[in-house]
Amino acid sequence: MLNDPHAQAFRDFYDGMRNSVLEDKTRTLVGLAAAMAVGCEP
Repeated sequence: MLNDPHAQAFRDFYDGMRNSVLEDKTRTLVGLAAAMAVGCEP
């Protein structure tokens, strides 16, 4: 499980990516990479 600072950082990142100009496939891959980097399982 993420601690509070990491969870907030991930939520901020997710919100920023959700509204980005990247294609859906790219956003999904970046999100999965970020989740794996902090030790979450998708």
